[in-house]
Amino acid sequence: MPPMKLDRRATIEDLMQMPEDGQKYELVDGEIVVSPTGYRHSVVGMRIGYLIQRYLDEHPLGGIAGADLGVVFKNGDLRSPDLTFIRNEKIPAGDAQKRFLEVVPDLVVEVLSPSDSMRFVGYKIGEFLECGVPIVWLVDPEQRTVTVYRSLSNTERYTSDDTITAEPVLPGFSCTVSRFFGSGPVSQDALS
Repeated sequence: MPPMKLDRRATIEDLMQMPEDGQKYELVDGEIVVSPTGYRHSVVGMRIGYLIQRYLDEHPLGGIAGADLGVVFKNGDLRSPDLTFIRNEKIPAGDAQKRFLEVVPDLVVEVLSPSDSMRFVGYKIGEFLECGVPIVWLVDPEQRTVTVYRSLSNTERYTSDDTITAEPVLPGFSCTVSRFFGSGPVSQDALS
């Protein structure tokens, strides 16, 4: 989406002043960018979060957060990945939990929206990797695929029939990619 123009570089304080209008805002290169999503986008993100949370219930290695979490990266940008996993030792304590996350996530999941341009998404993935995120999943609900980025030159594409892992970040986690997508709520069959 086009950035919001100010007469100067926008700051996190400017971002905090944005209206609570249901839009998802991010701070990118000193500009406030609107990143709208739709129902299917949200459902897919929630399904992935649910599957990872089930794994974390059995293996309490860290925590996940949704698209409303702001992550401040070392380059000064504030991003809101659709899903963020952080290992326990990096989760902030006390009042720091009330602010934006200022540590590098261990896994970031981005779900494509119909309005996303590949240039914008590619820039975002590159930024995550450059800032130290070890694994980025780019989920495409339309194609029912997941592209796993460990660097810009180390990528793997998974289709619905493939089994995806998040080694070494989530040791032992695996599921078929098809479980990320569905026409409705997660059924009991999908959980077994």
